[in-house]
Amino acid sequence: MAFLKNYKKNINDNIQLAFPIMLGQVGHIIAGIVDSIMVGHISANHLAAGSFANSIYIIYFIFGLGIATGLTPLVGISYGEKKYKECGEYFKNGISSIMIIGFVLMIIMILTVHLLPFLGQSPIVVELAKPYFLISAYSLPFSILFSIIKQFTEGLGNTRPAMFSSIIFNILNVILNYLLIYGHYGFPRLELEGAAWATFIARFGMGFSLLFYVKLSKNYKIYLQKINWKLYSINHIKKIFALGIPISVQFILEVASFSMGAIICGFVSPQALAAHQIAMSIASFTYLAASGIASAATISVSNYKGERNFLQLNRSVKASFVLVIIWMSMSALILIIFRYTISEFYVNEYDVIHLATNLLLIASFFQLFDGIQVTALGNLRGIEDVKMPTIISLISYWIISLPIGYVLGIVLKFGAVGIWYGFLIGLIFAAILLIIRLKYLLNKSYNY
Repeated sequence: MAFLKNYKKNINDNIQLAFPIMLGQVGHIIAGIVDSIMVGHISANHLAAGSFANSIYIIYFIFGLGIATGLTPLVGISYGEKKYKECGEYFKNGISSIMIIGFVLMIIMILTVHLLPFLGQSPIVVELAKPYFLISAYSLPFSILFSIIKQFTEGLGNTRPAMFSSIIFNILNVILNYLLIYGHYGFPRLELEGAAWATFIARFGMGFSLLFYVKLSKNYKIYLQKINWKLYSINHIKKIFALGIPISVQFILEVASFSMGAIICGFVSPQALAAHQIAMSIASFTYLAASGIASAATISVSNYKGERNFLQLNRSVKASFVLVIIWMSMSALILIIFRYTISEFYVNEYDVIHLATNLLLIASFFQLFDGIQVTALGNLRGIEDVKMPTIISLISYWIISLPIGYVLGIVLKFGAVGIWYGFLIGLIFAAILLIIRLKYLLNKSYNY
């Protein structure tokens, strides 16, 4: 009771910040789940091809997203210090420099389509994946545009605009999936390629709708009205990249390890890759809700750091962990109870369903550790600590998780189940090491 009394404000503040982020991200994942279900009803090969292409696309996207995420603590601290023009300067310099990175990533991604046949997948999966992969490359700059503006508005404590944009265009994505995958109501039947075009249109809409909102809304005039768009600051860009690049590398280390896990599953069989996609899409659903709590933690902690209110900073940290533990515990219970029902939604093939239920059971066990590690990361970003978490990610995912998963899955022939046990062990290590790091910094600098 004493905890609730002292931390009620922080819990409420975190919920108010996190809930719109969670809704937006959950909407994105629901669209991805529906995408997988619709594609999966064509064939397991189509589902595997989509998983294969997405597992590579996400690495490029995450690199741009990581750099954009560097905006949030910088804007948040400036906002806490009431330096409103400084917030606008970070936005101007961020959107200009990061969008250049976005187009460079798009070109590199287009060129790497020729490498897909050399990644150990079955020929039919590669052929189905190629057009999907290229269309995803074309959509990459729009995804990064949305991410830049989202990080800026969230640094100011306004998490609703990105939520509305995400929900509206993900609903459109689902509708277009139905029309373009199956060819209903006179639309061409494009199957997996149709899913890619639906996603392209949604990403384009999300990016530009949020851009127009910020440019036209009165809420942002105080930050942007005195900005000279012809002059750019190397100092601001350096600060964004100094935070953003380590965050980006950390994102890549984590996400690429799961993408590599997908590729290793493809070594086993297309069925193993399809089952991995089912389990990963559901695990991503719960993870992104947890990452909403982590993003709220970044915002709150950076604002309190700017205000130099260290009592509330510490309380905000604790409140974020309470919320994520409750959420992930409920998610784990739901996965355990409904794992068979969930798997049957995706495909009709018994081998894939049976394997996916086993992977979902493992996913239920790593829910809590996944939530704790991402929330610890969010709090660490709020106090501008990004380099050591990157090292921790390297150790947890590439020195521990993937090698163990490869040995269990391929060498000892446990297949996808062994690979997922590697994920579980890596997340446990990440959660423990990040909590130790956060506790150390709070004790040292913020009177924890």
